[in-house]
Amino acid sequence: MVLGSFALQAFLLFAAHIRKRNTSTMLRILLWLAYLMADYVAIFVLGHLTLQTNDPRHQLVLLWAPVLLLHLGGQDTITALSMEDNELWKRHLLGLVTQVVLAVYVVAKSWRDKRLLAPVVLMFVSGTVKYAERTWALKMATAEAIKDSRMGDLYKALRKFEDPKGRQAPQTSSEIAKYNQEIVGRNKWWLQQEYADLVQAAGDSLPNCINVLNDIPVAPWVLPSIFNMIEEIYRRDNGGSTQAGGGGKDWFSSRAYKLCELQLSLIYDRLYTKVGLRYNQSRPIISIGLQLLTLGTTSTALVLFATARKQGSVYSRVDIVVSYILLAGAVALELLSMLMVTLSYRSYCFLRDRFGVNRFTRMIFCVIRFVRPYHKPLWSNKWAQYNLIAGCIKEKQAGVVARMMRRIGLAGDSKLCAIPDETKELICNELDDQKVDFPRSVLTWHLITDICFFLTGGDAGLANRHMRLCREVSNYLMDLVMVRRVMTSSEGHVAHLKAREEVKLMLEHHSDKKVKVDDVEAVRKMLDAGVSHATAASSGYVPFARNSTDTMRPVLPRAWALAQTLLHPAGRSSGGAQWELIASVLMEMLFHLAPRCEAGFHAKNLSAGGEYITHVRFLLHNRGFGWNFVLART
Repeated sequence: MVLGSFALQAFLLFAAHIRKRNTSTMLRILLWLAYLMADYVAIFVLGHLTLQTNDPRHQLVLLWAPVLLLHLGGQDTITALSMEDNELWKRHLLGLVTQVVLAVYVVAKSWRDKRLLAPVVLMFVSGTVKYAERTWALKMATAEAIKDSRMGDLYKALRKFEDPKGRQAPQTSSEIAKYNQEIVGRNKWWLQQEYADLVQAAGDSLPNCINVLNDIPVAPWVLPSIFNMIEEIYRRDNGGSTQAGGGGKDWFSSRAYKLCELQLSLIYDRLYTKVGLRYNQSRPIISIGLQLLTLGTTSTALVLFATARKQGSVYSRVDIVVSYILLAGAVALELLSMLMVTLSYRSYCFLRDRFGVNRFTRMIFCVIRFVRPYHKPLWSNKWAQYNLIAGCIKEKQAGVVARMMRRIGLAGDSKLCAIPDETKELICNELDDQKVDFPRSVLTWHLITDICFFLTGGDAGLANRHMRLCREVSNYLMDLVMVRRVMTSSEGHVAHLKAREEVKLMLEHHSDKKVKVDDVEAVRKMLDAGVSHATAASSGYVPFARNSTDTMRPVLPRAWALAQTLLHPAGRSSGGAQWELIASVLMEMLFHLAPRCEAGFHAKNLSAGGEYITHVRFLLHNRGFGWNFVLART
């Protein structure tokens, strides 16, 4: 079982970082099992080592006790599986004390061979330090610790701007802009390399980004305007003009989203790994020194064990081989872990801040660029899609097994799909026009989008950019608001249930029971039948009556009326303008929703492949919208 504990540690080291760019359910299940089993197996084996100490041939298993402490310390690539695990740091602190005491007791009571005392002591030091690091990393990643740290840094930033002459921090937007330009002017190196520019900008903006996720006020003058920097780079590459011809907007959108990816990747490292602990701004040398201490003591223990064994012993050959595997494996894991941390974005930002831009930091970045190419995604690039009408059709057609799976939560109406680049570009280009307003409900405009999509002939409209993008954004908003209950009150949930009931009732009056969700023509005919006066008269049910006063079905009639108005404006042809209007409304809803998600929602999804709404949140933040400013007062 001790080899099983080692195998779990190796799996966590290599697989943990994959989850931030992968939404695979199987991967999450395997990581969940490995994360839980790693602690359980190590504790179980540590508690049963005393059963093997009666036979002198098996006393070597006592050397495994400090190795198991090393396993309990976990890997640098994962300290917490979810944000809730960080809050359990006190439990890990108790585990640290009890397991160290137990290991010392087991070894001190039964160890008879003094020749291996030095390797045992060194492994105890290594295991205790690593376990303590994990506990401290969990504590520093709790919401309370982050807020305390960031509020303290914010206060220092405010005081720093008050010089002896009484000069205050910039107060107005023009003063802030002027200060930002001064900082940009002092950092000419930003304009030398695009990829390095963004990594540096992401590292410098990390404190403010953490503030954003935790709803902490930010001081806007502390950092330069990131988007101003991107525009400056583009102006340089475009001959002094910011008016892009040909793929210029694609260029800007690509850099903006890459910056968000880098920022969120750094935040993930801060919340779920030991990387943030390694390069803590207040005590980085101590953290790095402890990592070197762990590697040094483990390597020395391996060497001492190898030399001590040659003096002759009665130990079991199997135990000797297992001990070699554990010690050599521990050294290998520490080396790989240190290499991964050294080649991380956070490491590069730290080295650049400490040593500036020189041959060494450029060489480090060249290796990072080779390991992490610019176009390699740092998150899943997927968003969930929930469609009300499609969900009702699927529920109607579901068999017994499918219904049971839906009941217990193993199946649902949402599905993941890749986000088209044109959708990203459209949303990024709409940032300057957004006013962070929420004029319509998500549910109503979702139905309007679907009704317009089906009644205008979705197949022919798939070539229409706005039609396709509007439907995807609408489905994504529905998944956020109605499925995952982001910003949804009890009234909104009831409205969703009412709308589902109404759609189901409409389906009951449709003759074709086998209509497919992706059959646009069939669904269009179903909608036509649903509003047909003859069908309504024969069934006694008027699903989309304009003058409906039934309070149990308030959403669908209004959506139908508005959709008809958009499709058939009085006295003229719509000419596709309805999709531009729908796109504008959906963009406003998306921009309204992004800064109003709970801080825990954004942080939680970083460990599950990422969430697109988080990227929108950081696009707004980097552009200067939706900042929670705190200004110094005289």
